[in-house]
Amino acid sequence: MDRPRILTTSRAEAAQLAGQQLREVVPSRRDFAQYVDTQKQGLAAIVRLGTTAAWPTAQLVARARACDDADVAALAVVTGAGGRPLTDLAAVADSTTAPILRDDLIVDTRQLYSSRLHGADAAIFPAADLDTEMLHELVSVASSLHIASIVEALSSADLATALRLPRTVIGLRCLGPDGRLDCKRTLELARAVPPQRTVICLAEVDAATECAHLRGSCDAVMVGEGLATSDDVAAALRELLAQ
Repeated sequence: MDRPRILTTSRAEAAQLAGQQLREVVPSRRDFAQYVDTQKQGLAAIVRLGTTAAWPTAQLVARARACDDADVAALAVVTGAGGRPLTDLAAVADSTTAPILRDDLIVDTRQLYSSRLHGADAAIFPAADLDTEMLHELVSVASSLHIASIVEALSSADLATALRLPRTVIGLRCLGPDGRLDCKRTLELARAVPPQRTVICLAEVDAATECAHLRGSCDAVMVGEGLATSDDVAAALRELLAQ
């Protein structure tokens, strides 16, 4: 994850939105938080789409529909740096019934209006890169749009910040030196979260063993785009989650 590049692109987007009229948007009707909350009794799957730049929009939408038909909990469409344009987010949202996460780092309220305008039902706010005032403002605006607020935590300090914000989803992104999921650190943070709060592992899981470790501590996991290319998405999902 090229975090500095993602944040730079996100801030540039916010600046470009200055002065645009984006407030006349319809609130979300798909309750992302409800779909991914399992009360730690299982693992919901959120499939990340949009990392394969070579896919045309039609193929992205077709893959999203295949995942939707397999009853995944939600779809995450990567936007911004290394991802897809917001028009592709809208195309997926218009073609599926699962709630849609805009998979980016949102740093400005103007981006929330734009995200909802393009069909997003949830957004990610990076606690490590935003001050408390901006985080509160983002959560407040998201609530007014019925967008689920996922507060990204990279550390114990970020988690403490996230827990002070009511009615938010905790998004843990713990990565090892290789850029892949650090399961041990994810579990350490997840176990510090009160049981009534919804916890998502934002780092992609690659194996059923990782899911087995996270079950009981997280509500949902992020699954890579490779799952969407399977001939039988539902079977691949069952195998990964060991259901």
